[in-house]
Amino acid sequence: MVKEFNAYLLSGGIGSLATTAFMIRDRRLPGGNIFILEAKPLLGGSMDRAGNPGETVEPETVEPETVEPETVEPEIVEPEIVPPETVEPETVEPETVEPETVEPETVEPETVEPETVEPETVQAETVQAETVEPEIVEPETVQAESIEELGLSQG
Repeated sequence: MVKEFNAYLLSGGIGSLATTAFMIRDRRLPGGNIFILEAKPLLGGSMDRAGNPGETVEPETVEPETVEPETVEPEIVEPEIVPPETVEPETVEPETVEPETVEPETVEPETVEPETVEPETVQAETVQAETVEPEIVEPETVQAESIEELGLSQG
C-alpha cells in the first residue's frame, strides 16, 4: 500500500517537471498532491524560452496559487514505564588451589663404551729394482818422464 503524501518541488525547472512525471507514473501519486513552487511567472527554468532565434517571447503572467499548508496534529505517545529487574548478586566461593609439588627428575649419566677401531691392513706393493750394470772404464796409460810434463806441479 502506498502512503498518500504531498510533494513540494522548488523551482519549475526541467528537473522538477521530470520528477513530477515520475511521481505520477511510478508512485501513482495524484497530480493534486504535487506542488511546484516557482518565483518566476513562467515554468521551465532555463528551458522557458521558445520561438525563433532573435525573436523575443514575452512570458505570460501567472499568479501563483496560494496553498495553505495542511496542519497535522502530532500523535502523542505516552512512554511505557517498565520497572527495572532486581538481580540478586551471586556469591561465589573462592576456589582453593594447593600448590603442586614437583620432584626433581634424576638423570643417570649415560655410559658410553669406547669404539674399537681395527687397524687397517695395507698390502705393501713390491717394486722391482732395476739393475744397472756399471760401466767399466779402462785407465789410460800415459808415459811421462816428469810431473811437469803431465801438467801437475808439486806443491
